[in-house]
Amino acid sequence: MTNFSKFALLAPMAIALGACGGGDSGSGTGGGTGGTSTANTIFSSFFVQSWSAYQTAATNLLATSRYANQVANGSYYSDINGNRVFDAGIDVRLNGDPIRHSGAHFAHAAGLSGTGQLVAIADSGFLTTHEAISDSLNENQSANVDTHGTFVASVITGNSGSMIGIAPSANLIIGDTSTYQSITNVGTAALSKRAVAWNNSWGFNNRYATTSDYNAIFTGAAGQQLIDAFQDYAAYGNVVFALSNTHGETQTDLMGGLPILVPALQDGWIAVVNAIPTMTNDDVTSVERVSSACLGAAAWCITADGTWSHGATSVSNTDYDFGTGTSYAAPVVSGALALLAEAFPALTPHQLRLRLFATADNSFTGFTTDQVVTLADGYQSAVSNEYGHGFLDIAAALLPIGTITVNSANGTAIDARQPLVMSGTAAGAAVRDALVNVDLLAVDSFAGAFTIDASDLVQATKPNQFFTEQSASLHGYTTNDRHLSTALFDRDPTLQNSFGDLYVAAYMPNTSGAFETAGFSVGQRHTTSFGHIDWQAGIGSDNGALLPMWQNQDGQDLASLGLAMTSALSENSALQVSAVMATSAGRGNTSSIFMNSSEVTYTQAQVFDRKDRLKLSLRQPFAITSGSTNLTLATNSGGTYQLQTFAVDLSPAKREMQIALDYEIEVQRDTDVMLSLVHAMNRGHQAGKEESGVFFGYRKSF
Repeated sequence: MTNFSKFALLAPMAIALGACGGGDSGSGTGGGTGGTSTANTIFSSFFVQSWSAYQTAATNLLATSRYANQVANGSYYSDINGNRVFDAGIDVRLNGDPIRHSGAHFAHAAGLSGTGQLVAIADSGFLTTHEAISDSLNENQSANVDTHGTFVASVITGNSGSMIGIAPSANLIIGDTSTYQSITNVGTAALSKRAVAWNNSWGFNNRYATTSDYNAIFTGAAGQQLIDAFQDYAAYGNVVFALSNTHGETQTDLMGGLPILVPALQDGWIAVVNAIPTMTNDDVTSVERVSSACLGAAAWCITADGTWSHGATSVSNTDYDFGTGTSYAAPVVSGALALLAEAFPALTPHQLRLRLFATADNSFTGFTTDQVVTLADGYQSAVSNEYGHGFLDIAAALLPIGTITVNSANGTAIDARQPLVMSGTAAGAAVRDALVNVDLLAVDSFAGAFTIDASDLVQATKPNQFFTEQSASLHGYTTNDRHLSTALFDRDPTLQNSFGDLYVAAYMPNTSGAFETAGFSVGQRHTTSFGHIDWQAGIGSDNGALLPMWQNQDGQDLASLGLAMTSALSENSALQVSAVMATSAGRGNTSSIFMNSSEVTYTQAQVFDRKDRLKLSLRQPFAITSGSTNLTLATNSGGTYQLQTFAVDLSPAKREMQIALDYEIEVQRDTDVMLSLVHAMNRGHQAGKEESGVFFGYRKSF
């Protein structure tokens, strides 16, 4: 068993390190606050929206030696009740796997390593020549050499042939904790060089967040100077403190709970608890706490795995050992902040802190909500007095949080969870094709910047139904007189009537909230020597069924004119040719839109039986033939807002062509059987897409 190191300050008390490494098999004992003994026991930025593409790479990293070396086998345990015997249900097996448990391997798989980021550390001392940390030093203020600080530094930036830390490419400002002034100097350098975090894996023995203990520690010029250093840095960055390692502690540690006494510190303060999670896949299902609970520091507290099997020591430049405690959980959080700072360069350290809190896993068994805190407008976080905001989840903190918006030309925030545009069937894939590889800047509820391909925000409107006419016929409706209306509205009229040769119909949306074309049409039939001619005029409002409809905009008005000519070729055969033309006036940056549809149908009666009918049709559903729009969106340029205008030709590159064969026969009196086959090429006006359909109908009249 190895006890925590203690070293004298100018004040007549001791600073105690929050954790230590190594020890004899099987036991660990508790000491005072911070003095527990150990037991044996993408992304350059903003591009990850889902980890599915990185799952395999992240899993493969865990299998490599640098990652696998950190997996504890449970032979060490935390002796919660101090009897030097492992008691199931009381003591905790230290099955640590801090890289996996924190989700850091996903960040690494995506290319994040903390490049360009600084983390400050105030600790007992450092072996600066150790292979795991020697390349990461930016500033060294300490002449002291000690395993504790070396271990802490390796947790953050460890990078050697046998070890990897949370942010291996980050750089360090290091200084010792031998005096108030030396600690103050670390904070001064951290602020001057804009370090994203200032890690503190130390505390004062048996000192709590009370006025009397605060006065005992910080009364005097040196103490006040240290408080000033904390306040100055916390106004910019994140002070990270390890909480007490005493599992049964009932009072809040002084340094972790310092914002209780100095409220101005809270926005830049993080207290850290040490715990071992149980995970199913990448989800935390339960947590066994090893250290003190968050207690009064809960509102700025988070839980992490501080059990490392292979941390750097000061024994030699290549020596590593086991260690556990809040001392080694705190630098996990500090390293996480360095990864987030690389991913979100436009965010402040305080905004990064909120991302960690907002995404900490609190869905595991045993998490009890004791308070709710507001982290951002419209976003609240459940907080537990035991686990704070929950268990650290770096992977989740790198994903979009809450509402995701993109900006339009007028500065309107568009909800990216909703489609930017309903493409409309008449435009086919034209809008999507125009926006492929256009990187939009999307911002989440915590100001995180992400790239979204604009084409992913185009929702394709379902192509016209194959068998509208057949369905109507099956229900006994007459379809011939309203052929042109069907071509425009793609469904049966809500209301219809005939007045001699004059035909009127109204089409209303038949589903609440549906995007459907609605309107009114009137038509008339004229009999000629060769057959008859039908004309139809219509007006309506399209809501994304035919024409593109942009988010936060209304649909467009339509005017149409159709003409159909039917001629008898013989007593039992006929030919019909029809076309419908429609237009919509330009709106905003959209030019006037013109579109059309056409159909040629040959009908033959008495093909196989005197009571049958065969119909062969060639159809072109509505497609835009002319029309364009200029779309101005905020694109992603290095994570900054840049408006860019794109010209979108609304005419599809390919038109859909349908070949249809319909056969109907009266098998007995008042009983009909129908069979229809349709094959569509360039379905939905998308080049190369084919689709076929079969309709079988049985109609019995009574």
